Amino acid sequence: MDSNLPHHSSSDTILAQELAGRLTSDAKKAGIRSEEISEEVGSIFSTMLEALGSRDPVPD
Repeated sequence: MDSNLPHHSSSDTILAQELAGRLTSDAKKAGIRSEEISEEVGSIFSTMLEALGSRDPVPD
């Protein structure tokens, strides 16, 4: 997941939705159902939004 996130914090809901969609698609290709992911993390969208918001700031 880390390699797919920007290097800065963001509250971009559109990006979070795109990342959630990408995760779901990649998981499906790997034989993992989205229900299995939801059982582990809850909302995939919320997890992506939280991950985007918790990025370390880029040093000056």
